[in-house]
Amino acid sequence: MRYILQRLLQFLIVFFLVTFGVMCFLRLGLDAPGDPARTMLGGFPSEEQIEAATERYRLDSNYLVQYWYWLKGMVQLDFGFSVQNSVPVSSLIKSRAMTTVLLGLYAITFGVLVAVPTAVYAAYKRDRLLDKLTSGATFLVVSFPTIVLAVFLSALFVTRWEIFPRIGDKIYPWEDLGAHIENFFLPTLALGLPIAAVLTRLLRADMVLTLQSDFISLARAKGISPGRILWRHALRNSVFSLITSIGVQLGALIGGAVVVELFFDLDGMGSMLIVAVLSSDLFTVQATVALLVATVVVANLLIDLLYSAIDPRIRVARALG
Repeated sequence: MRYILQRLLQFLIVFFLVTFGVMCFLRLGLDAPGDPARTMLGGFPSEEQIEAATERYRLDSNYLVQYWYWLKGMVQLDFGFSVQNSVPVSSLIKSRAMTTVLLGLYAITFGVLVAVPTAVYAAYKRDRLLDKLTSGATFLVVSFPTIVLAVFLSALFVTRWEIFPRIGDKIYPWEDLGAHIENFFLPTLALGLPIAAVLTRLLRADMVLTLQSDFISLARAKGISPGRILWRHALRNSVFSLITSIGVQLGALIGGAVVVELFFDLDGMGSMLIVAVLSSDLFTVQATVALLVATVVVANLLIDLLYSAIDPRIRVARALG
C-alpha cells in the first residue's frame, strides 16, 4: 500500500509539472502579440467576445489561478472550449480518442507478437545465421525514423502495388472489419515495426544471459525439453526487460502516433494536438497533453504493479522496504 501511495504521489507531481509547464508556455505564446484572449480567439473578435473569454478562462489572473480553474474543470470532465472549432474540447476528444487507442493497442500487440518468438529463437540460436539475420534486421528497422518508414510503406503498398487506400478513414472494426483493416494496417505497421525491433533486441540480450544461468543448466541436466526450458523457465525470468521496455515505448508510441496519424490522414489525438498547437487552440492542447501524460504514467504504474504478480520476491522486498 505504501508503494502504491508513493507511485500515486509521483504521478501527481509529474502530471502537475507537465500540464502546468505546457500551460505556461502556451500562455507566454499567447501573451507575446498582446492580448491573450484576442490571440486565442483568432480572426477579428469583438471587444465583448474578448472580455467574455478573458472572464471565463481567467486570462487576466496569474498562471496558478488559471491552472486551478482549468484543473477544477478537468476533474468535472469539463475540458474547456475549442474556440477554433466552436465545440467543447470533450467533443473533439470523444470523436478522436478511439482512433489513437486502437492504433496504439494494435502497434503494441504487433510488436510483442513479433518480438517474443523472434527474440526467443534468436537467443536459442545465438551467433548462428538466424541470430545474425535477426540482429541485422532489427538494427535496420530501429535506424529508420517513423516518418521514413511511413513514406517507404506508403510508396510500396499504396503507390506502387495499390493494395491499401491512399487516404485513410477512421472506420472502426464494429462498422466494417475489412475496411478497418485496410485503413489501419499500414499505420500499425509503421508504428509497430520499430517497437518490435526494440523489444526483440532487449529481450534477446536478456534471454542470452538467462540461458547461461545455473538453473537453466540444472534444468538441462534433468532432461527437460529445450522448448519447455525456453518458454517456461528462460522466458519467464527474462520477461521483466520486455515489460519495462513496453512502458518506455509508450512515450515513443505517442510521438510516432502524431506522425503516423498526420501522414495517413487518420483523425486521432496526435493529429488533433498538432493542429491545436499550430492554431493556438489553448484548451485543446492542455486537455490532450493532460490525457496523454496521464495515460503514460498510469500505464507505467500498472506495469510496476505487474512485476509483483510475476515475481513474488518483489512483493517481499517492497513489504520489507
